[in-house]
Amino acid sequence: MASLSSIILPVLEGMEESHLKDQLLKFLPNQEEAFAKIEKSFNQLTSKVQDKERLQRFFHSWSQTNNSAMTVSGISNRMTMLVHKNQPIGDEKALLQSITSLNRIVDEDLAVVGRILHSQLFYTMATTICTDDDWLSRRYLNQSACDFKAWKDQNSLRNKDIMIALLTTLIHEIYTHGEVELILPKFQSWLINDYGYTEEECDKTLAWISVHCGPTEKNHFFFAVSSIFHYAKAMNIDLESYDLEAIVNDYLAKKSAVMVDLLEVEELSF
Repeated sequence: MASLSSIILPVLEGMEESHLKDQLLKFLPNQEEAFAKIEKSFNQLTSKVQDKERLQRFFHSWSQTNNSAMTVSGISNRMTMLVHKNQPIGDEKALLQSITSLNRIVDEDLAVVGRILHSQLFYTMATTICTDDDWLSRRYLNQSACDFKAWKDQNSLRNKDIMIALLTTLIHEIYTHGEVELILPKFQSWLINDYGYTEEECDKTLAWISVHCGPTEKNHFFFAVSSIFHYAKAMNIDLESYDLEAIVNDYLAKKSAVMVDLLEVEELSF
């Protein structure tokens, strides 16, 4: 049976040798406790028909941990601001290459390719499963989801060091690759067996998840890698001076806290 680590780690092992690869393979395999909590949360959600309020709280709060297009666009904006404000840049061509790679992460989300905004696909999924769009109300937003979003925005949009923003995006993209691949078969089985959806209804409802599966999120991860290397070159940054442990630990601790909170998963013992 697939697990988050069994999906994520082979992608990292396929990276070219670098300090970034060493850091990811050093710290992500240590996240089994957080991975197990998240997996148990999704297993509980998709194990039976859920009451409406639980679904509404799940989709509103979960959305805060996934929708990153605005964040990535904000990082790109910050990078162009360096040029706008005549900040010292070692290699402007490398900066442009970094921005070019970064923006490829949100091509699908913003319908630059494809024909539909991914926010619309998420709306369709959540509204169909909840039976109406009351899930959009902020009363269904858990504090743990607010905390996750606030931490991610702080790293991505307010930390003065743009490299921290890029490294946070890197962790988000590789984790999201694992999450969508893990949950698609669970959601398909749930909607068909517990809610009686036809395969056609299921495919339409789960389009937000399925469009991120296969190469999509994996490619986004490698675009993040490319953006980081080009940004380091542009700004004469020594990447080996960065330790990813805190970002990896914070990301998975806060993400697993959201998922445990949503499904009231009992603490696991290890």
